[in-house]
Amino acid sequence: MRLSERMHMVADMVSKGEVLADIGCDHGYLSVWLVREKTVKRAIAMDVRKGPLERAGESIRFFHQQERIETRLSDGMDELKPGEADRIVIAGMGGILMSGILTRGAECVKEAEQLVLQPQSDIDLVRKAVHRLGFKIADERACFEDGKYYITFACEKGAEEEPYTEAEYRYGRILTRRKDEIWMKFLTEELKKKERMLEGMKGNDAESTLQRASEIAADTAELKKLINNEE
Repeated sequence: MRLSERMHMVADMVSKGEVLADIGCDHGYLSVWLVREKTVKRAIAMDVRKGPLERAGESIRFFHQQERIETRLSDGMDELKPGEADRIVIAGMGGILMSGILTRGAECVKEAEQLVLQPQSDIDLVRKAVHRLGFKIADERACFEDGKYYITFACEKGAEEEPYTEAEYRYGRILTRRKDEIWMKFLTEELKKKERMLEGMKGNDAESTLQRASEIAADTAELKKLINNEE
């Protein structure tokens, strides 16, 4: 079987463990992959929709993994018991939804040893949720697939050595300090986008526009610092 580049990135970041909880499992490919690769001994593939869960069941049967992977219809981690899974993966959904799932499933999260997360938007909310739940971001990776940038981070229990700035919550710390080629390209494109927005706001003296321009200018300054690796 083959995983997409972004899901291969997720799979590579899952460390060896006992049981994976794949939240929002879609076709179940990730669970099958990690069990077949012996990264985890068992997996629980969970989804809030019956259709994807049925497709996941088909994948599990096709690859003869029924004894090691079970499916559960579940809204987030609602049907997962604390301590059932030591590895939790959530990928392919927006950051608002993901941070809500993490917060609502706090008891399960706190019993896990590793979280691997790939939010599609509002990444800052997910990073903040991770920190509130007593985890630190141990690794970050990025890829570019089908015209979109994806970032994945692996989290483990513990506190960060130094607090995150708001800019780091939005754009990350590890990839920028590592000068990751893909992520630096993303940051550069974000900077150009914001500079174009500021240019388009020139001459508009409406209070709301001036306020928004001020916010974008501050974000632009932070982006420049990150790109140039300045304190």
